Amino acid sequence: MMLYEAKVVVPADAIADLENALSDLASAVLTRAIETGADKGKWEVQALFEHKPDLSVLRRILPGARVVPLPDKDWLRECYRSFKPLTIGRFFIYGSHVHEEVPAGLIPLKIDAATAFGTGEHQTTRGCLQALDDLDVAPDKVLDVGTGSGILAMAYAKRFRRPADATDIDAESVRVAAENAAANGAGDLVRVWQSAGYDAVPGTYDLIFCNILARPLTDMAADLAARLNPGGRAILSGFLTRQAASVLRAHERAGLAFVRRYRVKGWSTLVVQKPKH
Repeated sequence: MMLYEAKVVVPADAIADLENALSDLASAVLTRAIETGADKGKWEVQALFEHKPDLSVLRRILPGARVVPLPDKDWLRECYRSFKPLTIGRFFIYGSHVHEEVPAGLIPLKIDAATAFGTGEHQTTRGCLQALDDLDVAPDKVLDVGTGSGILAMAYAKRFRRPADATDIDAESVRVAAENAAANGAGDLVRVWQSAGYDAVPGTYDLIFCNILARPLTDMAADLAARLNPGGRAILSGFLTRQAASVLRAHERAGLAFVRRYRVKGWSTLVVQKPKH
């Protein structure tokens, strides 16, 4: 498959906005901090495209960017190799190319970069895992909406050894999440099916993960509140810190109360709760 690349160097505080702006245009967005030379302290943004992008559209997001074809190689394999193990709270996240032992006391989650979102590298997934890590008591019924790779449902299931439901609007994500659950020894705990939002979600839950984007989170706030049991909590992510206030307002209008906020490099995760009575 021919891929095309565009690169720019930007200040650190521009990263979150660029990632958000490129999310619907690029096949992948890779960022790295520049640690030496004249651009030390800035960040390099590399956007990859499966088809040559419309330059007039791209340059509105990345002024001055040049698009070049990449050499023919197995980019998926290269992506696997670049995915280094991560430790987030009590979770150790690694790809299948990693053969080192899991550190003692950590919960292993084997996730390969693939066609579904969620390897733990993105700030929104980190925020959700941190919120999960901070739970003192295991909720009885758990749902992961927009599950992507299935990482959040698996993390809950493996930490508490309890079942979790997971849904995604994308059939490929449903397939990948189910495969990942099986590969992580949680195939009997994670149940995955296709659903547009909450359309195919029966019943109610004590904890709902929803790591998507600000607009659909806002639009679905009332549906989420209706699926939460009294006293139940939701962990919301997928939005920039500057969007957090509007996401929170939508959920407060739906009757949910603010509990906690996590901020990771320009992105936010919110925890909200339904009143017990």
